[in-house]
Amino acid sequence: MSVRRSFRCSVEGPRPLGAIIMVAAATATLDITGQVAVWALIGQALGVGWALSRRELPVQRSAPALNAALALIVALALGMWLRGAASVVALAHFATLTQALQLVDARPRRSEFLLVTLALFQVILASNLTDSVLFPPLLVVFLLTTVWTLLVHTLQVEALESGDPLAAQRIATPGLLRATLVASSLSILLALALFLVLPRMRSAMLRGGSAGMRVATSGFSDKIQLGELGRIRQDPRPVLHVETLAGTPPQEGAGYWRGMAFDHFDGRSWSVTPSDKRAIPGNAEIGIDLAPRMRESEHVQRIIREPVTGGVVFSLGTPTRISGALRSLERDRNGGLFIPRQAEQRVIYTVASRIEPDAPLAGDWAMETPDGRGRHLQLPALAAWVEDLAHTITDGARSDAERAAQLERWLRENGRYSNTPPDVGDTEPVEAFLQQGLEGHCEYFASAMVVLLRSVGIPARMVNGFAGGHRNRLGGFVTLTRADAHAWVEVHFERTGWVRFDPTPPDLRRTEAATGLGARMGELASAVELWWFQRVVDFDRTDQAHALRGAWLSWRRWRKPQASTAASAPEQRRTTPLVDARAVGTALALIGALVVANHLRRRRRSRGPTVLREYAAALRLLARRGLIRDTATPARAFARRVSREVPQAADAFARLTETYLAARFGGREARAADEELRLLRDSLRA
Repeated sequence: MSVRRSFRCSVEGPRPLGAIIMVAAATATLDITGQVAVWALIGQALGVGWALSRRELPVQRSAPALNAALALIVALALGMWLRGAASVVALAHFATLTQALQLVDARPRRSEFLLVTLALFQVILASNLTDSVLFPPLLVVFLLTTVWTLLVHTLQVEALESGDPLAAQRIATPGLLRATLVASSLSILLALALFLVLPRMRSAMLRGGSAGMRVATSGFSDKIQLGELGRIRQDPRPVLHVETLAGTPPQEGAGYWRGMAFDHFDGRSWSVTPSDKRAIPGNAEIGIDLAPRMRESEHVQRIIREPVTGGVVFSLGTPTRISGALRSLERDRNGGLFIPRQAEQRVIYTVASRIEPDAPLAGDWAMETPDGRGRHLQLPALAAWVEDLAHTITDGARSDAERAAQLERWLRENGRYSNTPPDVGDTEPVEAFLQQGLEGHCEYFASAMVVLLRSVGIPARMVNGFAGGHRNRLGGFVTLTRADAHAWVEVHFERTGWVRFDPTPPDLRRTEAATGLGARMGELASAVELWWFQRVVDFDRTDQAHALRGAWLSWRRWRKPQASTAASAPEQRRTTPLVDARAVGTALALIGALVVANHLRRRRRSRGPTVLREYAAALRLLARRGLIRDTATPARAFARRVSREVPQAADAFARLTETYLAARFGGREARAADEELRLLRDSLRA
């Protein structure tokens, strides 16, 4: 028996439509990453358009011209990499343009493996650059069209080798397409089942690495210049999705998610002193305790954070416990939390927080922290009138709490919020802000209040993070965008600790939620994306264990409903399986029934007189001897050809042909022709 090691024939002509769809789907997976330049996508679109037009120029068969184009593509990709682009992004451009060149190449091809390999390479690169909910449907389209492309090419080669080029068109019927779709769909369902049971792993390569799909939000580094948050507020892209799991969620627009606290001010910028961070021991996947816990006053929230420069972790108040797939959790001198190795990634974590009161208890006095050493009283060189202004505003206050409240109220009542404060030239920003009408954004108000507080001996610091947000009614979570970036003030009191004050006028800072159909569709898209990230992209070992355990319990309850006892009820209430075993079983049974019904329907449709099947078997026997009947040859003419080339089989095949014609066209009742088929088989063996 001979074994084929390579295709012996080359296929001419245009590629099948399935191959064009395969290429378009693979390119679309890269397009949704936002990492491929427009000129590369235009080049791919031109290649697809040219393939669909089925035009051909002499240059498309010129090997030197095609090789020169490939060399140019390699040079473009190398140039991108040398200019600082991530290697994955450079490879994405190379694969996209090379794919377009493959579509333009009109030379005879022995296989479609190169086209399929390039498309697969595009999909693999896209999986490293995106976690979009659009990726799975594009992947399904890619898989189905890939199978069909390889199948059609194989049929074309087999038809050419058998001497009947039109045979491939006769075999590539809608029925074969349906069978291919069913088989491919079943393989996808099998892959979904394996997704639930295979061991989980986490990898920077699989989750995007440094070539993340989004640009990290700036303004959250160890040192920020006055005005940075104002620039961030011009951007409406989401940064946080917050779901409250325990405790009373803040009223819409009233929540503050703390990021970093800054203690040192040089007149134009804020920084953390010292800037070094220390690693927090423990495993975040099982949970890390960060501070003494008081469960009765804690809020527990699940937060999805988009990429943020520095890897800042946000929380509603003082974090007491945190869990999630977080690596290298660190904390700075002012209590800020960071995951620097995941700064460019979207991450999900659960954090328990303690909310301090908005105002201190009566009789509590402001005091520097034990380890502060004057850090929270430091001031740059300022004009003497700044201190005089602070004393004038707080005149008559009987406690530090009243002094802080009076400064906060004075700034709110007299200030005007603006994301574009006026240019102050060489003047110190805070002095210009206090002198020229108190116009600016939140950083200016917070900086001015800290300066005024420290001028009267009250330890304070500036904090940045996000405030406000809009509730997604469909998903039940709060979304905070870059436009919700905010800065406020914290004052340290002896017994209460750090207490928040917000001197920024709220009327213009907070944006109104959009309404109407467009807003509802946006909420739906956000809810779907959040579900996709939580249930699929971030599906880790813990989720896998819960899902399998929930499926096992559901199966046991289905098999033995009487086994449910009151003792097991609490356990069942705590378990919320991601997969309902009964629903999965019903779905699989329905799919199986549809497959069987389709198979039986096809058999009934193809069932005909026995002689028709026997005549088809005779044609296959003769085809092995090189006698192939094409669609243009009448049955009797083909029988005469058989009598000339295989005389010993002439009588048997002639009688079989007449029986076949009588059954198909003569209107007579078909009879079995198994005896003629047996004689034909014996004569061919002789």
